[in-house]
Amino acid sequence: MSDDAQLLQRWRDGDARAGSALFDRHFDSVWRFFAHKVGDGVDDLVQQTFLACVRRRDHIDPALGFRPYLFAVARSRLYDRLRERANAPELDLGTVSVADLGITPSAVLSEREDERLVVHALRQLPLQHQVLLELYYFESMSGPQLAAALEIPEGTARTRLRRGLQLLRAQVDALATSPELRSHTQSTLASWAAKLGAESSES
Repeated sequence: MSDDAQLLQRWRDGDARAGSALFDRHFDSVWRFFAHKVGDGVDDLVQQTFLACVRRRDHIDPALGFRPYLFAVARSRLYDRLRERANAPELDLGTVSVADLGITPSAVLSEREDERLVVHALRQLPLQHQVLLELYYFESMSGPQLAAALEIPEGTARTRLRRGLQLLRAQVDALATSPELRSHTQSTLASWAAKLGAESSES
């Protein structure tokens, strides 16, 4: 199966099927990205994101990959939609959370109680931390990919990851409905922290 770089190059060379394959490969991830953060209009935001990629496909840096560019566009569309919804063009989404905005996201929740708790806790965080943590842990993005997707230095991305994880731990403690659920979920977050620490020591 072709990887993203191969599909991107074939798409740029005029192979429309390669572009479709690229979009199909990442559709579910982009849909989930929006569905965790908006209550309606998910399909419209997904369509806007992919359409923007079509219009600017020659600006995508193959060295960084298609996904960071894709999620950079998705993040921009999301922020525009939330500011429009709040009727606040200067709304600081580095401090405001989805919960603060009174949004009930449309994502279907996991059957696992610990996963539901993590997703709910993420929605209480400032949006820039929610986005960063989801891209790192759910989409498995590397430091350089995160920096490209968020348009920030890699060191800043790693610093925000550590801070975001601290905030997430606090929310899990506050929202857990039992000591057992709290302990089990915190053990999952501990493995996330270990992964981040291992990658930081390698870089």
